[in-house]
Amino acid sequence: MKTTKLATAALGGMTIFASCAFAQDASQAGENAQGPENWTERESLFLASATEDISKKTGFAPSLNWTGEIWSNVSDGRDIHTIADSLFTLGFEQDLSALGNKKGLGRIGASAFYYAQTNGGELRGFDSSQGCFSNIVAGDMARVFEIYYANEFETNAGNIGFRIGQLAADEDFMGMDYSDVFLNSSFGAMPNVAPGQLFSQYNVATLGLVAYYSIENFDATLGIYNGNIGQDVSSNNGFDYNNVFDTVALWYQFGYNYEIGGLQGRAMVGGNYHSDPRKANFDAIDAGSFYSFYFGMQQTLVNDSDGNAVFGIYARVGIVPDSKASDNNFYADFGFNWFGPIPCRSGDIFAVGFSVIENERAAREEYAHYDGALEITYKCQITPAISLQPDFQIFVNQGGKDDSKAAYIAGARLEVNF
Repeated sequence: MKTTKLATAALGGMTIFASCAFAQDASQAGENAQGPENWTERESLFLASATEDISKKTGFAPSLNWTGEIWSNVSDGRDIHTIADSLFTLGFEQDLSALGNKKGLGRIGASAFYYAQTNGGELRGFDSSQGCFSNIVAGDMARVFEIYYANEFETNAGNIGFRIGQLAADEDFMGMDYSDVFLNSSFGAMPNVAPGQLFSQYNVATLGLVAYYSIENFDATLGIYNGNIGQDVSSNNGFDYNNVFDTVALWYQFGYNYEIGGLQGRAMVGGNYHSDPRKANFDAIDAGSFYSFYFGMQQTLVNDSDGNAVFGIYARVGIVPDSKASDNNFYADFGFNWFGPIPCRSGDIFAVGFSVIENERAAREEYAHYDGALEITYKCQITPAISLQPDFQIFVNQGGKDDSKAAYIAGARLEVNF
């Protein structure tokens, strides 16, 4: 087992340094090449180039992405349980102004995905209320995700925009740039602020309207959604929601971008309200209403000579004041991003994050008082269109109250933007 671990570590190191050399060669080839852009410099392998002329004429921009992962529970070296999963995402945006040859018509967009996995997506010996080790793990399915119409307007009092259609709340709320690199699902939609049965999260979208406003460094986002979302099950093809607007979900977020000594930072505060969680389509909550608040801040600490971020930190906190409405009243995560840690790898990110969630009295019958998760990850940007991301996570106090122990999850993600 020790030999295997050493070999794996050596292979990982060789992969990173080999890709470093590859990136240097590709960069030199791109500088010397004449004519079309080299494929190693494209943010899309072939789709954007293939549709470039069509996009310029009609405003139609398609996208196709594939994400593949492998995960293992290595807590007990004698009994390693492994799963693999795969996600295809297909989407497009259509600029109606380009199509109609008239300004201000807005745009329409849509996305869908197909997800498949081995072994039911569960790792034997892993049972945590903290969140899933991957933010794409779900049941095998093909599903329509978002369908929307969007438009933006510039005014003397600021910029205004909106999206309307079938939307997911975590596309517009709770996120911070420095938390996006992590693969654990808790670093995306906060698990207590956005419980799956009440609010739209990744994998499930519902009818809604989101409005944006920004002026200088300030921005505000408001959203209203159908409060009866569809369940995240394989039979849900994307339109499985009943009793539309029998109950509603409201979201709000205010953000401010600032600069201190040339170092960029951002602060945000937001929250949500669900009018009647007793009417949820599944796992109804026996409370008259649900409401929560969240806060977040990120700060660059070190810039390079060109003013680009080299090292930065972030933190988020989510609070649900009513203990009757949630088993998890408190959640927090924080961490750092180190950009370009290897000199020739300016596009890479090394990141470490920690999250903790408090289990309230009702949940403590099954789980410990607190669950925690530590994630260590390295995103290797092989080309602008291809990334490889080895990942290691430690879950503390998982496994249930009477069998509380740590779980060690190792994995890797390969992402390709076609």
